[in-house]
Amino acid sequence: MPLLPGKKNIGHNIEEMEKSGHPKNQAMAAALNTARKSLADGGGPGFYEKQDIRQMTHTGPINATVPGRTDRLPIHVLSGSYVLPADIVSGLGEGNTLAGQKIIQNMFSGKSGPYGSQIARARGGRTHDRHAVPVLVAGGEYVIHPDIVRELGGGDIDQGHKVLDEFVKMHRKKLVKKLSGLPGPAKD
Repeated sequence: MPLLPGKKNIGHNIEEMEKSGHPKNQAMAAALNTARKSLADGGGPGFYEKQDIRQMTHTGPINATVPGRTDRLPIHVLSGSYVLPADIVSGLGEGNTLAGQKIIQNMFSGKSGPYGSQIARARGGRTHDRHAVPVLVAGGEYVIHPDIVRELGGGDIDQGHKVLDEFVKMHRKKLVKKLSGLPGPAKD
């Protein structure tokens, strides 16, 4: 059975695919992709026709009860966004996700980014040339706006992604080193 176009059919399409034996993640991805394509193809009630793209996309923290690294929450982000993994967010807050989110918000508030680099606040006018991308995320992750990613890369969004990839690798190494040096549980 072909999937139906448009936002209003996402739930129906997921349900139909699951009934046909497809895994939930695959069903969600296909349904979101079909809805996104309906506008691009000019057919049916498009996914983006009645909404401003900035209102449909997510930036900032992902607060959810879904555990990190499960990627089960379907959302849309602007193309070029960067999703910081939940372990980095929590690790920056020394095990406290909310504290890590606050640290990240301060890092990208327009004052400085990773490694003390200078970045500018995201400018809302730049989003008109972007499109929403369906992604699956998990609780505890943090979506960084593409304007900030570009600024981190000195105007090059690909370089900004590389800077953030290195930031993630560096903080994972620090976290592993710190955790491996902690004493074991207290004994009675």
